[in-house]
Amino acid sequence: LGEAMPSRETGQVSSWNMPRVGKKNAEGYGFVAVDGGDSSKGSDLFLYADNIKDFRLRSEAKLYGLKVGTRIKFDVQEPGSSRRSRLAVNVELDKGGGG
Repeated sequence: LGEAMPSRETGQVSSWNMPRVGKKNAEGYGFVAVDGGDSSKGSDLFLYADNIKDFRLRSEAKLYGLKVGTRIKFDVQEPGSSRRSRLAVNVELDKGGGG
């Protein structure tokens, strides 16, 4: 019956940086601490506002930034090159509870 969807990860926003005022097309970005990941810095994922699937959450991220500790669920995108961080994509609020 088709392929199994990759299991989605959950985690929380560990920091958020608002874009610099006056920068064209700037979007905020932050970092995500993955649940069950080891707490060394290397396991945090990059999160761009434009990778947030949830419309309301994306607007909030762009206007006000995401609060540290915000619970989210997401897919992990491996980087195109080894110099870049892994990305959290298809990001939505994690309202808790099973899938």
